[in-house]
Amino acid sequence: MISYILVYGLVNSVTLALIAIGFSLTFGISGVANFAYGAFYLLSGYLTWMLLNYLGLPLPLAIVITVAALALVGFLTYWLILLRVRGIAQNEHTAISLGIESDWTAAGNLHSCAPF
Repeated sequence: MISYILVYGLVNSVTLALIAIGFSLTFGISGVANFAYGAFYLLSGYLTWMLLNYLGLPLPLAIVITVAALALVGFLTYWLILLRVRGIAQNEHTAISLGIESDWTAAGNLHSCAPF
Protein backbone atom coordinates (compact mmCIF):
# COMPACT_ATOMS: atom_id res chain seq x y z
CA MET A 1 0.00 0.00 0.00
CA ILE A 2 2.72 2.45 0.90
CA SER A 3 4.54 1.72 -2.36
CA TYR A 4 1.44 2.76 -4.33
CA ILE A 5 1.28 6.03 -2.42
CA LEU A 6 4.96 6.70 -3.04
CA VAL A 7 4.70 5.95 -6.76
CA TYR A 8 1.56 8.09 -7.07
CA GLY A 9 3.27 10.95 -5.24
CA LEU A 10 6.36 10.63 -7.41
CA VAL A 11 4.36 10.60 -10.66
CA ASN A 12 2.33 13.65 -9.60
CA SER A 13 5.45 15.50 -8.46
CA VAL A 14 7.25 14.86 -11.74
CA THR A 15 4.18 15.91 -13.73
CA LEU A 16 3.84 19.18 -11.81
CA ALA A 17 7.59 19.80 -12.13
CA LEU A 18 7.40 19.32 -15.91
CA ILE A 19 4.48 21.74 -16.13
CA ALA A 20 6.37 24.32 -14.06
CA ILE A 21 9.53 23.90 -16.15
CA GLY A 22 7.53 24.29 -19.35
CA PHE A 23 5.82 27.43 -18.09
CA SER A 24 9.14 28.86 -16.93
CA LEU A 25 10.80 28.04 -20.24
CA THR A 26 7.95 29.58 -22.21
CA PHE A 27 8.10 32.77 -20.17
CA GLY A 28 11.88 32.91 -20.27
CA ILE A 29 12.15 32.48 -24.03
CA SER A 30 9.18 34.45 -25.30
CA GLY A 31 8.72 36.94 -22.47
CA VAL A 32 4.99 36.16 -22.45
CA ALA A 33 3.31 34.64 -19.41
CA ASN A 34 1.43 31.94 -21.30
CA PHE A 35 -1.29 30.77 -18.94
CA ALA A 36 -2.73 28.72 -21.79
CA TYR A 37 0.03 26.23 -21.03
CA GLY A 38 -2.19 24.61 -18.39
CA ALA A 39 -5.06 24.36 -20.87
CA PHE A 40 -2.73 22.59 -23.31
CA TYR A 41 -1.91 20.10 -20.58
CA LEU A 42 -5.62 19.44 -19.97
CA LEU A 43 -6.32 19.22 -23.69
CA SER A 44 -3.56 16.63 -24.08
CA GLY A 45 -5.15 14.53 -21.36
CA TYR A 46 -8.56 14.74 -23.03
CA LEU A 47 -7.13 13.90 -26.44
CA THR A 48 -5.17 10.91 -25.15
CA TRP A 49 -8.20 9.62 -23.29
CA MET A 50 -10.41 9.96 -26.37
CA LEU A 51 -7.86 8.23 -28.60
CA LEU A 52 -7.69 5.35 -26.14
CA ASN A 53 -11.41 4.99 -25.42
CA TYR A 54 -13.19 6.07 -28.59
CA LEU A 55 -10.74 4.94 -31.26
CA GLY A 56 -9.23 2.05 -29.31
CA LEU A 57 -5.66 3.00 -30.17
CA PRO A 58 -2.79 1.51 -28.17
CA LEU A 59 -1.27 3.80 -25.56
CA PRO A 60 2.12 4.42 -27.29
CA LEU A 61 0.39 5.44 -30.52
CA ALA A 62 -2.09 7.65 -28.63
CA ILE A 63 0.81 9.39 -26.88
CA VAL A 64 2.67 10.01 -30.14
CA ILE A 65 -0.46 11.41 -31.82
CA THR A 66 -1.22 13.59 -28.80
CA VAL A 67 2.31 15.00 -28.62
CA ALA A 68 2.28 15.78 -32.35
CA ALA A 69 -1.19 17.37 -32.22
CA LEU A 70 -0.44 19.51 -29.17
CA ALA A 71 2.93 20.56 -30.57
CA LEU A 72 1.11 21.81 -33.65
CA VAL A 73 -1.57 23.54 -31.56
CA GLY A 74 1.08 25.16 -29.36
CA PHE A 75 3.11 26.30 -32.36
CA LEU A 76 0.06 27.77 -34.08
CA THR A 77 -1.07 29.51 -30.90
CA TYR A 78 2.35 31.04 -30.43
CA TRP A 79 2.82 31.93 -34.10
CA LEU A 80 -0.67 33.33 -34.72
CA ILE A 81 -1.40 35.02 -31.39
CA LEU A 82 1.39 35.30 -28.84
CA LEU A 83 4.13 36.40 -31.23
CA ARG A 84 1.98 39.34 -32.25
CA VAL A 85 1.61 40.63 -28.68
CA ARG A 86 5.30 40.82 -27.83
CA GLY A 87 6.30 44.29 -26.72
CA ILE A 88 2.93 45.34 -25.30
CA ALA A 89 2.12 45.75 -21.62
CA GLN A 90 2.35 42.67 -19.42
CA ASN A 91 -1.26 42.95 -18.25
CA GLU A 92 -2.42 42.74 -21.88
CA HIS A 93 -0.28 39.62 -22.36
CA THR A 94 -1.98 38.12 -19.34
CA ALA A 95 -5.46 38.96 -20.60
CA ILE A 96 -4.76 37.46 -24.03
CA SER A 97 -3.21 34.35 -22.52
CA LEU A 98 -6.13 33.84 -20.15
CA GLY A 99 -8.53 34.24 -23.08
CA ILE A 100 -6.66 31.55 -24.99
CA GLU A 101 -6.76 29.33 -21.92
CA SER A 102 -10.52 29.67 -21.55
CA ASP A 103 -11.04 28.94 -25.26
CA TRP A 104 -8.89 25.79 -25.18
CA THR A 105 -10.42 24.63 -21.91
CA ALA A 106 -13.88 25.02 -23.46
CA ALA A 107 -12.68 23.10 -26.52
CA GLY A 108 -11.45 20.32 -24.28
CA ASN A 109 -14.85 20.11 -22.61
CA LEU A 110 -16.67 19.57 -25.91
CA HIS A 111 -16.27 15.81 -25.59
CA SER A 112 -18.91 15.79 -22.85
CA CYS A 113 -21.44 17.05 -25.42
CA ALA A 114 -20.56 14.45 -28.02
CA PRO A 115 -23.38 12.09 -29.00
CA PHE A 116 -21.18 8.98 -28.71
